[in-house]
Amino acid sequence: MTDEMKDDITDPQTQWEKACKNLDEEFHLRAEELPTIDTAKALFLQRVGRREITQEAANALMFSLYFSGYLSMLLAFKAESPDFAVPDYLHSHPVLEASNRWAQRASDGHLLAQLAEPIIRDTQDLLDALN
Repeated sequence: MTDEMKDDITDPQTQWEKACKNLDEEFHLRAEELPTIDTAKALFLQRVGRREITQEAANALMFSLYFSGYLSMLLAFKAESPDFAVPDYLHSHPVLEASNRWAQRASDGHLLAQLAEPIIRDTQDLLDALN
């Protein structure tokens, strides 16, 4: 983590773009390739609103939304084709683990927990539905 990232607070749009860049750098995943990414971005901007959050919290929130969108896509595939094989490693997926790692680094974890609560609940529901 660079010094410029630590506690870097800026507007939500810029934080979203930085979080997408971090996802690409860390996992070589391009956020815009996920069909639900525009919905995730809208949710991110809505959840953050006028609140000031650190870039670490923004990364954790964006990664969580990305993962939730990924799970939604898997659930749609499974509903369409009952033979669709769901990956075994979803509970320890690298993007989910990275989201948790970013959350632990965020100095504003209390605010992040409030913002992420419905996303965490939805993610758990999706994981339950896929298992």
